[in-house]
Amino acid sequence: MDRTALAIAVTQILLRNLPQAAGEETVAAVVADLLPLLEHAEASGSDQRRLTVVTVMGKNHSGIVHAFSEVLAENQVDIVDINQTLVHGNFAMMMIVDLAGARCDLLGLKAALKKRGEEVGVQVYCQYEDIMRAVNRI
Repeated sequence: MDRTALAIAVTQILLRNLPQAAGEETVAAVVADLLPLLEHAEASGSDQRRLTVVTVMGKNHSGIVHAFSEVLAENQVDIVDINQTLVHGNFAMMMIVDLAGARCDLLGLKAALKKRGEEVGVQVYCQYEDIMRAVNRI
């Protein structure tokens, strides 16, 4: 079973069994706990693309794109697509990155990006693209 099918199956089971009061934060927390299991389930050393969505949001100031591009470059993470916008002084950026040739795994990248986000004063979210799509589809 691939990661997408597994994420869909697990999320469907969770949604059927969680209390009605369980909100998006609860589901997101459970999915975040499942990510390491999905990582472990994957074949190691795969040459397949491992697309990941990185979202950055916060008050606009100079150097945000540079700060995150630098972290990605240091870890040999390829930027596949990037889009950013400013709305009334608020900065939002979404990047699709490929971890296939990276020097770190998803958890390592998340830690590095979170640290940089704290340094520059913005929020950062990072998860595999296929899992994000599967969770949002349900």
